[in-house]
Amino acid sequence: MGYPCHIITATPQAENCPADIHFVRDDLQGIWERDSRRRRSFRAYLELLIRQMIFPGHLGILWSQKAAAQCRKIVSEHPNDRFVLFATYPPMGALLAALMVGRGKKIPWIADFRDPLSALIVEGEPRYRQFWARRLEKRVFRSASAVIANTEPAATVWGERYPWARQKLRVLYNGFDLEDAPSARPVPPRSHKLIVHSGSFYHGRTPNIVIGALARLRQQNAAEALSAKILLLGSTASFAGADRALYEQAQREGWLEFRTTLHRRDALVITEEADALLLFQGHSRLQVPGKLYEYICIGRPVLALLLRPSPVEPILQNAAVPHVCIYTDDAPEVADRKLLEFLRLPNTAVPINDWFRDNFNSKVQTEALARIIDAVAR
Repeated sequence: MGYPCHIITATPQAENCPADIHFVRDDLQGIWERDSRRRRSFRAYLELLIRQMIFPGHLGILWSQKAAAQCRKIVSEHPNDRFVLFATYPPMGALLAALMVGRGKKIPWIADFRDPLSALIVEGEPRYRQFWARRLEKRVFRSASAVIANTEPAATVWGERYPWARQKLRVLYNGFDLEDAPSARPVPPRSHKLIVHSGSFYHGRTPNIVIGALARLRQQNAAEALSAKILLLGSTASFAGADRALYEQAQREGWLEFRTTLHRRDALVITEEADALLLFQGHSRLQVPGKLYEYICIGRPVLALLLRPSPVEPILQNAAVPHVCIYTDDAPEVADRKLLEFLRLPNTAVPINDWFRDNFNSKVQTEALARIIDAVAR
């Protein structure tokens, strides 16, 4: 869209990456993944406590300070350029960095909530987490020149929560890149119907209702259930409220499998070869998970576990993908009936339709973002 961009990221880059991509290391990442016994500074331990107790799973203050310093360095190296700062995912570290830069340099900035602060959208979060998340969110709304919600329901909630900031609100859904969109592969020969969930479980996402329904249908000797197998790809370390006994029994019987160490490329191949796909969004009425857009591009039947109401269902309906929605408040017999209906859907993939292509492809979204940047720059 004609904008020179400088990208600051905590994701390690290849040695030959473009010069406009700046890698800022998160020095505390290793303590979560492998190096938990290494001694850290007092500030590092304090931040780890904050990350664990108040803002779990986020980049934090130490990274934000380094990212903000990199922003100021870029600005100082280009004294004749005008800048707009675009702070996106993950929310905590990016938003803190933008607040630091915006305060010092008076640079207009856009707060892009690809994920809202989780404590404010996940039901059952402790009140103290909600309190601190609300304080940070309110400060962002006061400081930012524009705030982007990634669903209409989220924008509605924010408009009611901060009526004085409604003129700052914009909506820009997640989506897909036409040049890099996944697509269905031929289903390999196998003796069972493979139903795949691709992605980590976190923030209260658990498949208890679906696993329980399939277990009951198997006990009833439903032929469709006896020939089905569920494969969960991704980390399950943060299962909240998981029925471990149910999962262990299902694994022993051979119809539930976990794989947690696959490369994304390999996981995508498995997803593209699946007979059907699972989507778990039973923790938020406001959000649409990014994997939904990949699922729709693949075009095979989708089983969605949702809170009622959910912004996921209208997208599935308008995209005309075969799907069944189970709601978290469905009675067990209703969940069983819906799952049986889902298991009877053919595994034929359907192509994306014009509605989905026109509303969610990356070109349209980039044009919308450019208009927001234009307005902020003016």
